[in-house]
Amino acid sequence: MRLFEKIVGAVNQSMMWVCGIALAFMGFLVTADIVLRSLKMPIQWAFELTTWLSASIALLGGGYALFKGGHVKIDIFYLKFSRRTRAILDVLTSFFFFLLCAVLVGKGSITAYESFLSKATTGLQLNPPMFIPQLLVPLGGVLIGLQGVVIFVRNLKLALTGQEEKEGG
Repeated sequence: MRLFEKIVGAVNQSMMWVCGIALAFMGFLVTADIVLRSLKMPIQWAFELTTWLSASIALLGGGYALFKGGHVKIDIFYLKFSRRTRAILDVLTSFFFFLLCAVLVGKGSITAYESFLSKATTGLQLNPPMFIPQLLVPLGGVLIGLQGVVIFVRNLKLALTGQEEKEGG
C-alpha cells in the first residue's frame, strides 16, 4: 500500500506542475490578447482556449488539492472531535465521495465516447473534437478517486486501530 500511496501522490503532484504550466500559458495568452486587441488584432481563439484550460486546471488539480488537504470542509464541529472519531466519520461518509468519483468517471466516459463516435466538434475557432476536452472529466475523477482511496485506507486504519501510521514505517 505504501508504494500505491507514493505513486498516487507523485501522479497528483505532477498534475500540479501540468496545471501550473497551463495557468502560466493562460496568463500569457490573455495578456497577449489584451495587447493585440488594443492594436485591433485580437487572437480569435484565445477565449476558447482559456476556457478549456480553466476547466482542465479545475479537473486535473482536484487530486492534488485532496492530496494537500485543500478542499473546502465544513469543520465547525468536526475539528472538536478526536482524530479517531474524525477518521470514523470520514470512513462512514466516504461512500458519497466515491459515488461522486464514479459519476465523474462513468458519465464523463460515456459522454466522451459518444462524442468520439459521432465525431462531434466544438464548432468554434479551434474546433477540436469534443471528446478530447471531455476526457478530462473521467481523468479528473480517476485522479481524485485514487487520492481518495489513499486517504480512505489511512482513515480506516486509524478508525480500526486508533493509531496513525508513522511516516516511513
